[in-house]
Amino acid sequence: MDRFRKRFSDCFSLIVIGIVIICLLMLKDAGTTAAIRFLAAVFLVSFLMRPYFPKRSIDYPDGGFALCFGLGLALCFYLCWTFCAATSFEFSDAAVYGSFAVLAAAGYAVNAFVLKKPYAAAGEFREFTRGFAVFAVIFLAFFYIIGFNPLVDPGTENYMDFGFMQTIYRQENAVPNDLWFSGTGLNYYYLGQAAAVYMCRLAKTTPEYGYNLMLALFAGMVFMMVYELVAGIAGLLMPDARHRRLPAAVGGVAGGAIAAFAANPHWILYGPVLTLAKKILGTDDGKRYWFPDGTVYIAAQYGDPDNGKNEFPAYSVILGDLHAHVVNLIFVLPLLAVLFEYASDGKEDDSRGYRAYMLLLLAVLLGIYKGSNYWDFAIYYVICGAVIVFTDIKKKKSIKVLAGIAVKAASITVVSVMAILPFTLRFAKMESGFAIAEAHSPVGKLAVLWAPAVITAAALIGVLYRGCNKDTYSKSSAREGLLALTLCTVGLVLVPEVVYVRDIYGGDNKRFNTMFKLTYQAFVLFAILFGITVALIVYAAIRRQRAACAGLCLAIASVYCILAVSYTPYAIRQRYGNIFDPGSRSGISSLEGLRSDETYGFEMEAYDYLMGDERRVVNIVEAAGDSYTHESALSVYTGTCTTLGWFVHEWMWHNDPAPVTERADLVGYFYKSGDEDFCRDFLKKYEVDYIFVGPAEVCKYPVNQNGFRNLGDICCETVWQGCDLALIKVDQSRL
Repeated sequence: MDRFRKRFSDCFSLIVIGIVIICLLMLKDAGTTAAIRFLAAVFLVSFLMRPYFPKRSIDYPDGGFALCFGLGLALCFYLCWTFCAATSFEFSDAAVYGSFAVLAAAGYAVNAFVLKKPYAAAGEFREFTRGFAVFAVIFLAFFYIIGFNPLVDPGTENYMDFGFMQTIYRQENAVPNDLWFSGTGLNYYYLGQAAAVYMCRLAKTTPEYGYNLMLALFAGMVFMMVYELVAGIAGLLMPDARHRRLPAAVGGVAGGAIAAFAANPHWILYGPVLTLAKKILGTDDGKRYWFPDGTVYIAAQYGDPDNGKNEFPAYSVILGDLHAHVVNLIFVLPLLAVLFEYASDGKEDDSRGYRAYMLLLLAVLLGIYKGSNYWDFAIYYVICGAVIVFTDIKKKKSIKVLAGIAVKAASITVVSVMAILPFTLRFAKMESGFAIAEAHSPVGKLAVLWAPAVITAAALIGVLYRGCNKDTYSKSSAREGLLALTLCTVGLVLVPEVVYVRDIYGGDNKRFNTMFKLTYQAFVLFAILFGITVALIVYAAIRRQRAACAGLCLAIASVYCILAVSYTPYAIRQRYGNIFDPGSRSGISSLEGLRSDETYGFEMEAYDYLMGDERRVVNIVEAAGDSYTHESALSVYTGTCTTLGWFVHEWMWHNDPAPVTERADLVGYFYKSGDEDFCRDFLKKYEVDYIFVGPAEVCKYPVNQNGFRNLGDICCETVWQGCDLALIKVDQSRL
């Protein structure tokens, strides 16, 4: 029977993967082949990099497919990027394939000649295929959905994120020039987008398709990684191996669904519950929940002391956001897996090398966070410290242990600093220190957003510690690790009520960014704790321990999970329209749909010309953009560098408005003055290769082309609403 079940599982997984590929081909999307190559790249990274993933103590239901991918991508990208940044070698296909091949070969060599064990254990490929099949289904679903609204949106930071990817891809430079401040290096946390470019190159596609493919990948990976984490950690807590598999799987699905597809409780209260109440009471006013509402629940316009932000992964995917805090989550979740492997490994005396390797992984991952999302470095540095302290002291209480903890802390700190030196040596931090919070979130609103999560986490710790006294749950040191993780997670919610990090946003937005980045991670961590709690409830019910209480808790958790996850289909309908009408789907390309637009069509004509320029670094001048507008679009689309892009963003990246204001004034005068001598000096100073006069320029300025029309050759031109539009290639001999 077991053999038949395994064979059926193998065949079913392969059938599912085959169906996914057939469905992709049936969509007849221009990005279909890119999507298939993307899926192939995901599987290869996961399977070939799995020797680097430590899992001696934790049993993952699918072999840790997604977590292996996250760690494998981090290591491959890190090796490639560091080599290119340190040597000025091109961040190109050769570097990408070379780094991948080196790590794949090294993983094989270590297994074969050092550890002297088979490269692939029996059943490992089968387990990975199972995990990959589930991921592929989610990937397909979001590939299809995103195709209904694939364009990068100037009303969000999608423009910036896509621009980073396009710039890094075009320049083939590990340390890119700033697309919105030509002539300078990009002073922002761009390694997440660089890792996305690594995936694009590995899959032989471009950011035009890769941007949206990364969104689909993110949705699937968040679900799978949390599923694996919950199932693996919960398995450590359940001593009865006979009854462990089902509870771990159910808890994993619940935790993964909350992390990847759910909204915070604001949606439950003001979405389905309030809508139902209005219908029952006959007070339905026709107003409906708007899918971003739960992310800006704390707001000065509603009478609160200031503005807060509470995002979550489902919103990020639906919005199309590939910002630093989003991409880096793919690297954060594997760190938690390594951390709990360290916490649960009880063979202290005979595994010093193994534990040292895990500490090295933690340090390297933390180092990467400094270049991809510095907030995650601060958050997970504290979490790593807390889990290591709690679990080491649990294993043995002595002065020697305390000294060892200090040595580990120093080692992780030093290695994390050294690991990312090629980035930090070129980077100037933008933050201005900490400040005491003068405004505080209303208690009632904090309760709406976080009470269910905090109650669940408290119940989990209570059950573990009370249950352990009766030998109901394992006394594994993973229990202490969970206690440390829970305390840190609650702290992420409370910290913005006490202190915040100063940045350029003042007034009602002082705490905005601090709350945003801390609570984003808190949401995901609470989802993991929720999943573990559900797993233990199911475990208790199976073992008939307080079955009535366990059944009631499971029913409540199920209703909560279903209501929270219902956010995703609701938000998809608002953002993407009727996804059951395939005829209205435009495809996965981030740019192609702009060609038929009356306003943006000329920009795409200029785009085609600039993409034909084979130079890696090309400087243009276009309207100095206001943030969250369509201005500075051509640099975003093409990966070229404009004299000045989005004003507030550049102000933040330079931590000084003066140089940004100067360039904004000069760009404005360039377009308005009609002074050929000034324009000639301007083009020399900023080494401009192309001048663009598009819809954004003529709307922003009273453009006088007499100042620069004779300084180059017309590449393309048209008339739009009575205005002359043109892309002009600067002739250096005329300057």
